Amino acid sequence: MNESCIMEMVKIMDKFYTRMKDLLQDDYEPFIEALSEKEVKGLYLNTNKDGYKALDHKHIKPHPLVTGGYLYDDEAYSPGKSPYFLCGLYYIQEPSAMLVANMIDIKEDDYVLDMCAAPGGKSCRIANRLGPDGLLIANDISASRAKILSENIERFGIDNTIVTNTDPLRFVGVLDGFFDKIILDAPCSGEGMLRKTEEASKTWSPDKVYECAVIQKRLIEAAYTLLKPGGQIIYSTCTYSLEENEEIVRYALDHFDFSLETLPHRDGLMPGIDMNEAIRCYPHHFAGEGQFMALLTKRGETPIKKPKVLKPKISPEALKNVQNFYKENLNIKVPKLLYENKGHVYALKRQFPDLGKIRILRNGLYLGESRKNYFIPSYSLALTLRKEDVKRCYDFPEDSNEVAAYIRGETLEAIGSKGYGVIFVDGYPLSFYKESNAVKNLFPKGLRRS
Repeated sequence: MNESCIMEMVKIMDKFYTRMKDLLQDDYEPFIEALSEKEVKGLYLNTNKDGYKALDHKHIKPHPLVTGGYLYDDEAYSPGKSPYFLCGLYYIQEPSAMLVANMIDIKEDDYVLDMCAAPGGKSCRIANRLGPDGLLIANDISASRAKILSENIERFGIDNTIVTNTDPLRFVGVLDGFFDKIILDAPCSGEGMLRKTEEASKTWSPDKVYECAVIQKRLIEAAYTLLKPGGQIIYSTCTYSLEENEEIVRYALDHFDFSLETLPHRDGLMPGIDMNEAIRCYPHHFAGEGQFMALLTKRGETPIKKPKVLKPKISPEALKNVQNFYKENLNIKVPKLLYENKGHVYALKRQFPDLGKIRILRNGLYLGESRKNYFIPSYSLALTLRKEDVKRCYDFPEDSNEVAAYIRGETLEAIGSKGYGVIFVDGYPLSFYKESNAVKNLFPKGLRRS
């Protein structure tokens, strides 16, 4: 970066610090000191898997507000490098961001939309709380980010979620009045991430604040239309600006029939600016990065556009391949509602809507691919299985040479029977394998580690 660019960045960031001084006043100096401190790391457990015993309890402490959430010292503990992470036992998420999904009451049969969901930390948490009759649509407008979102949903072994890649405004007219709850973690200027990422300081500007506020107002308007009467939206950003936080909430209250609910202020959570119902997270008060949250309840009516239910659809050949695979390799029944798209087979839930032309990356649980006369099982399916569900398996300790070799993509010595089986790590499913003269590696190439 040349000298003129550096000087321009300094000038821009000076504007940010001036804004924060005006906002925080006497609290400004402690805030600046906190920005120089080390960021706090966090994770939460996948409640579909009993992963508590897999954590290193010497280096974690409970999150003060999130059940199943933990803070950890990343200099002493690296959970993201463990095979347990690849088994989907937990999600690594910043402690303030972890609060967002915790601040809205999710019922087991709720229909939920995560409008701007990538990379998936809030979606996985919400999906964990839904039952078999619930539904989550997790969406992101960015194709690359939506792909990461889909991969994280996959790793958690989630089957009640549709992952979409579209402008969230496109749901209007398709799913009006459909959702009980909406998560709107809105695109923002990212001021709260200055300590965590260098990119936040490089991309921040006053113009970006105002550009984001325009987008946020459009998203709030769409969310109102998509909510059922009595439904709720949790609005959040990882920024400090009034223009993107309290002013957006006031816009929502002034233009739509919303009521503002009171969120709890404890353990360092601060009230909004002239808005006691909302929450602000500052790094000098709470062990996490900057975050804003407000909970809105829809009081008004919207004409409901009830969507068609997505009908199961699978060719006789693909169905036969799936049935044969289950019979030969698994001890569980074939899911009742199957949907095939160009050979790729998914297990649907009966409540899944037909989204028409909206781009879908994942329609429930991806089971695998049907080819001529045979079926290739998916990584997703493997991560949902227990040892009693499979006819063949290997179970290795987390720190074993076999697990390390398998994650690198190597074959293992064959000492079992021929066919498909699952590699387990201390009882947790990792991946399918196929055994003949050797244990053929089916761990996804994009996830392998050297």
